[in-house]
Amino acid sequence: MRRALVLCLVLAACGGDDAAGPDAEVCDLPAAGTCDGNVVSRCDGAEVVTQDCGEDLEACVFLDDEQTFGCADLCDLPGGPVDTPVCRDGAVVSCSEEDGHHVPVIVSCGVGTVCDDSNGAGACVADPCSGIGPQGKCAGETFTACVGGAAAETDCTATGDVCAYVDDATGYACVAPATVGAMAVAGIARYEDRAPQVSGALAAIAPLPIRGAVISVIRDTDSVVLDTAIVADDGSYVLRYDATLGELVHVTASSSSPLAIRPIRVRRTMTSTHGFGGASFAAATATNFDLLVTDSSGTSEAFNLLDQAIIGMDTIRAVFDDAAPPQLTVRWARGSNDGTYYGGNQIHLLGQTSDDDGYDDTVMLHEFGHYVEDVEGRSDNPGGGHDGSPDDPRLAWSEGFATYFAMMARGVPVYMDSNSGGGWGWNADDSITEAPMPTGPLDQLVSEDMIAENLWDLGDAGLADDDPMTSAGHTAVLQVQAHLRTGTLREVGHDGVDLVDALDGWFQQQGLSSCAPVRTVVTGIRKFPYDYAGPGGACP
Repeated sequence: MRRALVLCLVLAACGGDDAAGPDAEVCDLPAAGTCDGNVVSRCDGAEVVTQDCGEDLEACVFLDDEQTFGCADLCDLPGGPVDTPVCRDGAVVSCSEEDGHHVPVIVSCGVGTVCDDSNGAGACVADPCSGIGPQGKCAGETFTACVGGAAAETDCTATGDVCAYVDDATGYACVAPATVGAMAVAGIARYEDRAPQVSGALAAIAPLPIRGAVISVIRDTDSVVLDTAIVADDGSYVLRYDATLGELVHVTASSSSPLAIRPIRVRRTMTSTHGFGGASFAAATATNFDLLVTDSSGTSEAFNLLDQAIIGMDTIRAVFDDAAPPQLTVRWARGSNDGTYYGGNQIHLLGQTSDDDGYDDTVMLHEFGHYVEDVEGRSDNPGGGHDGSPDDPRLAWSEGFATYFAMMARGVPVYMDSNSGGGWGWNADDSITEAPMPTGPLDQLVSEDMIAENLWDLGDAGLADDDPMTSAGHTAVLQVQAHLRTGTLREVGHDGVDLVDALDGWFQQQGLSSCAPVRTVVTGIRKFPYDYAGPGGACP
């Protein structure tokens, strides 16, 4: 009997219960289930149950609210399903079909364009407010302002008024003639620019508006400022002043913006702002005077740096809704060998003959990217020299983000730097720099170029692109800085902000539906061994 009892315990088959025998079915899937392409599998008792999400063009994803894998239409986004292209957060959102299921396609509108769906379908169109600026503008006695994303014109003469600059808080407006000077000068203010080319070399001189700059009319005899305004974004300006008819005056532009949303000053020394004065003319009730800041004056680059800083400030306002960022000072002058770097809300740029960064838009915007880290995010950059070689993960993250910001702000994935030998350029979209060790630790040395390439691929949405990120945009990438500023960082990579922390923030903000394409970009293409197990949840 004892031998029989032992046999029963070993086989667990006494009593004739075949269901508990060694051939019984057992479902050993995780409690949350699994995804195999578009097919979701889960346990129903001992039975494996499957569902083909692709039958309804849905995808198998992790459902955060149910803590399980299931079917979902990825085009059923917050704000409603996408049946036709719509505008969401400044981007065109549409729906396509890929790998047997719907996918949202998000295309961010570039610089100078906005998303418009007033005709029933979203599309990137020329910004109707482009050329106006936050302070409005005057064209003769017509006042134009940007209202609700569209240009709104007012004929000042209809109420017996004139168009004039009131103050920095009000900007241009229709005002009673008695409240402004009897003399007036109006025109277009521009500077000679030399745009950087893909090779890094500079293009031929081409004039651009000195938008956002301070402009004044000054009496020649005693240098008294008679009136001051802000140049509109199309370069137009109006100054109304009191003076003796016929006395000599002149117009001067200064490379600064006092507006709360664009607090910028470009200086040659600690206290001296760049300025450029035009030829003298006789005061009159109506004078037309166009001002051109020339390259030969050694001042035009200062206005280019102001223009790039305005691009940066406008990006901050659009992405972070920050209407009052702290004052930014840019230090540049021809001949300066102070170096190119950022610190304490100040950007320093070289001005040497051998290497002058005054026209290097991406160099300026790279340094502005560090300002973005300072005021909107966080940086633990230890500083020091860097050349794209594998380096401290904290330095690589900060420098890579700054380079990405420069590209994103211009809408072109190319970094360019001119010098006396011509210069050099680098395309983050079609380059693969020195890759990290795919099986290495999360805190290994990495290249800042690899960081910039990853960030560009994450934000560069669109089915025609060379990576699988379709449901993201550059705004989403920039908003990771908010997580870095306020979130609790995991101590699995380097101690301090690095790519691991940025990816953790991405999944917290974007959810796990982006796991597969992010894995393809970050680990597949760029070879970074992220663990996909951050505070936003573990990727399948």
